[in-house]
Amino acid sequence: MLFKINKNQWLTLFLIALSATIFRVILQPFIPSSDSISFPPSIIVKKGLLIPSFIIFALITYTLLAAVFVRIQHGLPGTRIKKGLLFGILFCLMWVAYLFEPLPHVSNASLTERLAYPAVDGISLIFLGLLLGKFVARDSDGLGEEYRRFNPVVALVTIPGCFLVLRIFSYKAVHIDSSFTTNPFGTMIWTVVTGIWLGIMYLLLRSGIEIESSMMKALFFSMVVFGINLFFFNFFVTLVFESNITDLIIRTMVDILSVLVGVFICEKINPFVKSQPQ
Repeated sequence: MLFKINKNQWLTLFLIALSATIFRVILQPFIPSSDSISFPPSIIVKKGLLIPSFIIFALITYTLLAAVFVRIQHGLPGTRIKKGLLFGILFCLMWVAYLFEPLPHVSNASLTERLAYPAVDGISLIFLGLLLGKFVARDSDGLGEEYRRFNPVVALVTIPGCFLVLRIFSYKAVHIDSSFTTNPFGTMIWTVVTGIWLGIMYLLLRSGIEIESSMMKALFFSMVVFGINLFFFNFFVTLVFESNITDLIIRTMVDILSVLVGVFICEKINPFVKSQPQ
């Protein structure tokens, strides 16, 4: 099974996700209202259903992220709080990276607006991670043999490299929404930096994915660990604005595919060695 979680664990994860959702709602007033985004409001906003929709969306997102944590925390090194904090910080900085993507519809946003969402969403993810560390994780002793033998440079080349190549393809051939034509330098810098961060995420979470097959390991990280998070991040905008669903699907699939290929190549160069915690 993808998630070996019993009913009691699901209840714990739901309560943790509910706590994180309430925490995120409490922080919402710190995000300034904005008229800088030109998209028309979504049908959800027009019907006055944004708040309940946001709560449900956040609850589902945090519950699934919590399930991912349960699936990988056993193989991660360190104390339970360290595991939860690591998980929260990694996904916090992933969201920060994607929130700073240079897109046309946010080009006129003020610095305060650009910083508010990363700060609020990031703090909420760290809070989620701390709760997961406190109530779900278990302490681990030392690093596994597999973790020590892994060459980190490979992941920092293959994953960013594949991310860069497929993003350029999607900018120039598929024409996903981007600032590539108006701000090519900024877009390329963002692409390289984000790709490197995804490589770092894989390096720090790899020991938790105890799967021998290179393809299955790549599929699990790209589609479950990274993909679930990316999907909910990208599609949050549909709650607030009328959005190009096709564009969102394409950019989500392209990024997942790039990470899948990058991790697969990395794993072929760095074959699996059974973890032996000290």
